[in-house]
Amino acid sequence: MNARGRASKAPHLDSMLEPRANNFTLVRIVMALAVLISHGFFLHTGTPSAEPLVTWTGYSLGEHAVQVFFFLSGILVAQSFDRSAGMLDFTAGRVLRIFPGLIVCVFIAAFVIGPAATSLPLAMYLTSPDVLRYVLRTVSLATGSATLPGVFESVPAAGLVNMSLWTLKYEVMCYAGLALAACAGLFKTALRPYAIAGLAVLVAVLFIEPAKSVELYTPADNMRYFAVFFASGVLAYLMRSALVIHGGILAVLLALFVATAGTPFGVPGAAAFLGYATLYVARWPLGALRDLSNRYDISFGIYIYACPIQQLLIGHFPEASAVELILLAIALTVPAALVSWLLVERPALRARTRVASGLTWRVPSMGLSAANLASAPPAGR
Repeated sequence: MNARGRASKAPHLDSMLEPRANNFTLVRIVMALAVLISHGFFLHTGTPSAEPLVTWTGYSLGEHAVQVFFFLSGILVAQSFDRSAGMLDFTAGRVLRIFPGLIVCVFIAAFVIGPAATSLPLAMYLTSPDVLRYVLRTVSLATGSATLPGVFESVPAAGLVNMSLWTLKYEVMCYAGLALAACAGLFKTALRPYAIAGLAVLVAVLFIEPAKSVELYTPADNMRYFAVFFASGVLAYLMRSALVIHGGILAVLLALFVATAGTPFGVPGAAAFLGYATLYVARWPLGALRDLSNRYDISFGIYIYACPIQQLLIGHFPEASAVELILLAIALTVPAALVSWLLVERPALRARTRVASGLTWRVPSMGLSAANLASAPPAGR
C-alpha cells in the first residue's frame, strides 16, 4: 500500500471523540502526575531550573503538561458547548467541573493542612484574618499564590500553599472566550470555514514574540500563551472530520517543534506538536486502562491536591531526596484525588442537568426546556 493509501486508512479526530474511543482522560491523569513530578524538584530545591526539561525546551515538564491540558480542554470544552442545550447548560457544566472540587480542596488546605503545618499556636492561626483571606482569594481565582499564616515557612519554596491553582483563572477565561465566540457563530455550519481560518491565524500569530523566561510573563502574556493551546484544541475540534491522525504528520510537527524552540515561533510550534502528539497517543487501544481512567477521572484531583501534600511532606521529611518525596507524594495524592472524584467531582457533574434546569426556570428568556436539558450529554474537562 502506498503512502497515500496508508494515510487514507488513518483515523480522523471525529472517529475518536467518544470517551470509549480515546485516551483523553488517561492522558490528563498522566499530565497531572507530570505536574506533580515537575513541581517535586522545584519544591525540593526552591529553584525553578531544577525542574526537568527546562534546559532542553525552555519549559519545564510541568509547563508542557499544562500546555497539553489546555489543548485537550479546548477540544472537550468545544465539544461540550456544541452538544449543550444552551448557554446555561454549558455554564453549569463548567462551574460544576471546577468549583466543587476546588472549594473542598481550599477548605482542606486552610482548615486541615494549615493547622497541621503552621508554626503559630492553633488559636492564633484560626483567628487570623489571613486564613479567610486565603479561602476567598483562592476560591474566587483571584490568585493561586495566597499564603496561610505560619504555613510552610521553613521549606525551600517558602510560603507556597498550592502553586498549581494559578492556571485555573486562565482556563475560566478561555471558557468565557469560547462562549463569546460561540455566540458570534463559531459553531454554525455555514460559518465553519471562516471560523477555522480565523482560529488558524489566531493560533499562528497570537504568541509570536522573542522568547523570554516565563518568570517575566505579565498576566496578558499568560492569557495569550494559554489561549494559543486552548484555541488549538478548539481548532482541532472544528476540523475533526478532516484532521487525520498519522505518524508521518507527527514526525513533521516534531521537527517543527525542535526547529522553533527558543525562537519567536516557539509557542505555536509547541502547540502544534504537543497537541497532535496528544491525539496520536490518545488513539492507542489501551483496553482496560482506558476504561478504568474513564470511570475514575482523578486528573483534576491530582492537580489540585499535589502541591499542599508535597509541601507537607517536605516539611516533615527534610532529609529525603526529591525522588523519594515525589514517590511518597504520588502514593498520598492519588487516593486523595480518588476520594475527591467519588465524593465531590462526580456527584457535582451528575447534578448538571438538575442545576441547569433550575436556572432555566429563573431565566426563561434563554428558551431552554427541561426536555432538551435532560438529553444533553455530560461534559468532559
